[in-house]
Amino acid sequence: MRRRLAVTLAFFGHLLRDLAGTLAARIRHRYRRVVLGDETLAVGVDIFPFFERMSGVGWYEWNLLARLPAVDPAVELRLYAHTFAAPDEPPAPPLPTTVRTRFRFHHVPEGFLLPVGATIKVLRATVEPLLLFLDGNDVFFAPNFLVPRRHLAAVRTLVPTVHDLAFLRLPETVQRETLDNLRRRLPGVLHGADALIAVSAATAGDLEALAKVTPRRVHVIHEGVDPAFASQEDAVPRGLPARYLLFVSTLEPRKNVVRLLEAFARAAASGYQGDLVLVGRWGWRTEAAQDALERSPVRDRIRHLDYLERAALSSVMRRAEALVFPSLLEGFGLPVVEAMACGVPVILSRATSLPEVAGDAALYVDPSSPADIAAAVLRLAGDPALAASLSAAGRRRAERFSWDETARASAAVLRRAAGLPGRFADAYRA
Repeated sequence: MRRRLAVTLAFFGHLLRDLAGTLAARIRHRYRRVVLGDETLAVGVDIFPFFERMSGVGWYEWNLLARLPAVDPAVELRLYAHTFAAPDEPPAPPLPTTVRTRFRFHHVPEGFLLPVGATIKVLRATVEPLLLFLDGNDVFFAPNFLVPRRHLAAVRTLVPTVHDLAFLRLPETVQRETLDNLRRRLPGVLHGADALIAVSAATAGDLEALAKVTPRRVHVIHEGVDPAFASQEDAVPRGLPARYLLFVSTLEPRKNVVRLLEAFARAAASGYQGDLVLVGRWGWRTEAAQDALERSPVRDRIRHLDYLERAALSSVMRRAEALVFPSLLEGFGLPVVEAMACGVPVILSRATSLPEVAGDAALYVDPSSPADIAAAVLRLAGDPALAASLSAAGRRRAERFSWDETARASAAVLRRAAGLPGRFADAYRA
């Protein structure tokens, strides 16, 4: 009992020091700002995407946060997810931290004297919002559209990133729970935000046309490309076919998987000799796609690799004959830039952001036509000169996408939203 009491008192002692230190830091920050004219920018950031297997939004946030303090040394990042965790909960995942990045995480220790579940519930409802309020952020950055309700106490000035408006443009492709949540909450965020970041001009256009957002509040900032995808240093992955087409994304309705599978069957029937490799987790409303996969007449030539970590993904991508990406809607299309950086030709939908991202470095198809997709596969496979031309054009195009430029423009938007002078242009289009 004595040890449990000591452990419990030590935990609350650490918590009190955190509260006192947070209050003191807020006072110092305010003094430097008002009295000394300091332009340090305190940015609160939702990092819940780091607590699950990361997809496009997670990698967008990771690369951006890793570079923000480097391109603007006066930026301080305060990262927010769960502040309190039970003894049996895992520790926080790796984070893109620097000396100007802080993440607050209190693990209730083993041997805690009070009921753990009830204690965490009380702490999350009372102490967590108090800590977030005391942080006194100049601006809150929401890289995944919405602000989690538990973080509202940290929000005074808000800048969200809007990746796409699929819930308005193609609502039938969005999971029902997600659709209901976005319809209920996103309009308030869009119209209440101090500034908005759109990852493409296509998304910015949807914000104006579908959500009635004033264009002057929207800053188009393209994403970058991880230099690892341009590297040639990797091990050959095991079990890959000698020749294959590649698709990379969460498998969900707007990715057009059913038509992709039909197109591959058509191409194979017309003489294409390679396989098809699907990389990505099964998402929502996948019954039709899973059924199409199992019933495909060339099922033995289709491989599903599920989720891959970044190093494995770059290896698989680099060896593909082409990336086939017939998506119905993309906010940006990060796998496209990554494939181009690898020198892999891309076959893309002529839809939403994809022509904006790939420019003249792609072979475009009608995403509603499996025959058109199959014809593009056969054309590319039968024309080595075309494949080489697209590979070279893709590499040149990918070199224009820079996470440093993304970070500079994002820092400018965050500064101006907080009423501080920007140090860079507040837009970036590769």
